[in-house]
Amino acid sequence: MLLTRGSLSLIKSCSGKLFHTVPQTMKAAVLTSFSEPLKIKEVETPKPGPNDVLVKNIACGVCHSDLHIAKGDFPGRPQLPRILGHEGIGEIVELGSNVRDHLKKGNIIGVQWLHKTCLHCEYCLTGRETLCKQQQNSGFSMDGGFAEYVLMDADFAVKLPDGMDPYTSAPLYCAGVTTYKALKVSKVRAGEWVSIVGVGGLGSIAVRYAVAMGMRVLTVVAPNDKAAVELSKAMGAEEVYDGPSDQHGKWVRQKVDGVQAAIITVPLIQAYEEALKSVKRGGRIVAIGLPAEKMSISTIDFILREIKLIGTTVGTRKDLQEALELAKLPSKVLDNLKTMLCASGNIIKPLNDLEERAEQEKGSADKSTAKSGLVRDFWDLVGPTKR
Repeated sequence: MLLTRGSLSLIKSCSGKLFHTVPQTMKAAVLTSFSEPLKIKEVETPKPGPNDVLVKNIACGVCHSDLHIAKGDFPGRPQLPRILGHEGIGEIVELGSNVRDHLKKGNIIGVQWLHKTCLHCEYCLTGRETLCKQQQNSGFSMDGGFAEYVLMDADFAVKLPDGMDPYTSAPLYCAGVTTYKALKVSKVRAGEWVSIVGVGGLGSIAVRYAVAMGMRVLTVVAPNDKAAVELSKAMGAEEVYDGPSDQHGKWVRQKVDGVQAAIITVPLIQAYEEALKSVKRGGRIVAIGLPAEKMSISTIDFILREIKLIGTTVGTRKDLQEALELAKLPSKVLDNLKTMLCASGNIIKPLNDLEERAEQEKGSADKSTAKSGLVRDFWDLVGPTKR
């Protein structure tokens, strides 16, 4: 997960109060061409509209969806140039003219995928705002968090609960709420088995949420990936499969007589094929991982065994608030997220490492090796400036 850090630029008024000064321009990692590295550019600092807040970024994660967007994998491509990033946290430094008392300068809020929706369609009015056809998305239809400053719609600004660290909490605004919602819709109850397929950026958080929710957890990792096995067990998984990828469904059924639900966090077709073999009758397969290729699966098992395939995207504002509050409880969700981050080695790197990172992902022949989950220090790149 990419993390940015820095200190506020402050000036004193005659009364001694401190004010943040916003520069005219800022540094940003910009997508200028699909399947090409991001470019570090000096761009104009955005100005808040009536219902916007201007956020000075503290941290922003690199989600696997950012890689899909950069490659142009999604059918609806964003207009370029575009600043990516939708897994962020920052401090409000300016308020739009219509922003009322629920938000103030200095509040720490998220910069999540769901930037805004229409608020009045059938989906918005029934608590399913993630399905709104008029939604705007950070880092896709709107500029996102790979920059010093970013705009966020005030109606969709979700505060970080007091006492939570922004660096370890940033991934919760995308990976966290996505996996939390996936576990909710899986309808797995405490004491029942759930399999988490993949323990990367999404899967690692999913394991901790599942454990915190009282589920019995089985993880499926890459063949002979001993580090992933150890990480899974450290985070609370009772069983871990690290054998041949085309045998995990059979193994799960033999080991625990099948699972109530399988959460697919990796972008691999085979993971879906094997998950179908692993779930109990009447079970659920919850789809998060996005294979770039089209997928073909027989409907016989879905019909005769009454299996449900459920697609889920990021959560609503309510889901996000629930995910944050659960992570704040003494369930070790954040502690284990910090452990997972540190296990990746040197997690602090300059933002311009994103250029090199994009080049590496572009040349990766095996999509299973394309990872997010790195941390970069934005301010090593920016250095002392006119902020």
